Amino acid sequence: MSFSTATAGDPKFWPAWIRYSVLANLCVFVFMGNMYASGISTGFVELAAELHAPFTKLADLISWSVFALGISNLLWMPTALCIGKRPVILVSMLIFLAGCIWSFKAKTFNSLMGARILSSLGAGSVEALGPSIIADLFFERWFASSMAIFSLSLSGGSQIGPMIAGFLIQSRGWRWLFILCTIIVGANLISCIFFLPETTFRRAIFDGETAAEADKEAVDMIEHSDKRANLEHVPTNSQADGVQRNHYAGSYFKDLFQFRDRAQEPRGLRAWPKQFSLPFRFIVVPAALFATCSYGIMLSGIVVISTLSSQLFSPPPYLFTSSAIGLYTLSSFIGIVVAYPFAGPLTDMLSRAMSRRNGGIHEPEHRMPALVFPFLLAPGGLILFAYMVADSRSYYLSAIGYSMQATGLVFVPSVVLSYIVDTYPQTGHEALVLINAGKNLIAFGVTISCNKWLLKEGLKKMFCELAAAQWAVLLLGIPLYFSGPMLRRVTMRFLK
Repeated sequence: MSFSTATAGDPKFWPAWIRYSVLANLCVFVFMGNMYASGISTGFVELAAELHAPFTKLADLISWSVFALGISNLLWMPTALCIGKRPVILVSMLIFLAGCIWSFKAKTFNSLMGARILSSLGAGSVEALGPSIIADLFFERWFASSMAIFSLSLSGGSQIGPMIAGFLIQSRGWRWLFILCTIIVGANLISCIFFLPETTFRRAIFDGETAAEADKEAVDMIEHSDKRANLEHVPTNSQADGVQRNHYAGSYFKDLFQFRDRAQEPRGLRAWPKQFSLPFRFIVVPAALFATCSYGIMLSGIVVISTLSSQLFSPPPYLFTSSAIGLYTLSSFIGIVVAYPFAGPLTDMLSRAMSRRNGGIHEPEHRMPALVFPFLLAPGGLILFAYMVADSRSYYLSAIGYSMQATGLVFVPSVVLSYIVDTYPQTGHEALVLINAGKNLIAFGVTISCNKWLLKEGLKKMFCELAAAQWAVLLLGIPLYFSGPMLRRVTMRFLK
């Protein structure tokens, strides 16, 4: 067996241009989904005037969009396992596009709410399928770095999106936000048709085996098969890449539109009820619960600030316009950019360093120490933000607090999702469904009640309580770090 035939079906051995084209398309998709969901918050003043709705009611446009983004994962992932990830991405993107068109044509609050729920149901597919596709494409040692790029795009949609929306809304009106979304999502759909192939590959993984171990066995299999073929010499990396590139390029477009037998579930849609039920097994898996709660509580901090920004900064003494609110939201992106080198490459380096100290044996828990960074930065940012705004003090300092909170939205998913995929390589996609649905449900629960919470507790006490919740959840990573190997052995038997 030659190098090319041994790796022809495995996306991890595809040419780099294909793998990075897929990653780029996923990043645009997740960016637009979060820009669509959060960007409208900068236009609440204009929406209140045109749709005759108070800020407390307009906040539901954000809350229910977050809810739909999360709950859609329960539908899209089992469907992807039954028919393939590529057709699900394309269909969900088409639904997202239809919702964007409806959004800019909406005439009433209820119509706009319906459009946003439909759009978010479509856009939510990538939040679970994205990490799963990235896990298909990249070896474990590069997964955290790739996930950090994906998380950066997700966070960028929430932070850069409102800035773009703010300027558009102030200059052209709130409908132009959705017109821009329609244009970009349409272009993204066309790009995905040609540059997002099916990535599902049925690789054999032994019980209890981690993703890193499975990757090593795949590489060893390639080297062993080449030796058995009595090649004159073992191909260098450049030679291997050339062989694989030539092999795959010839069948790329043929394979692109081949939909039969491309799904993980050989029984097709007949297996959908079973696949729908499987993620709920992870409700009793401590690692999955920790990932869900930590991701969800970090997302809640960002969404709450975004939801409240108009009513906090539009009145005196700040008197922010829509564009000013958008620029203020952009300040949090500084925290994301600063956090990215630590959340991705440094997490991978830390994991490899701890593996070397462990006698060369890799454990998924080696990623967990990186959570010390969001523990130190993110909750404190909430407190700084609240004390500055509640006392009408410097909005520059409140922006620093906002950016500190935003670092958690890059760090936490990069670490915990990498940990889950590494720990459960065979069933990790099921855990991703639960995590992505659960974290949005947590954010929905927090944001749907944030106005009542604010009126009852006041800004300072409300944000101190939210910060305390973040600290408490992240502290749960300590017992998980020490008991992880034992819990993994127990849960592996349960998840068979």
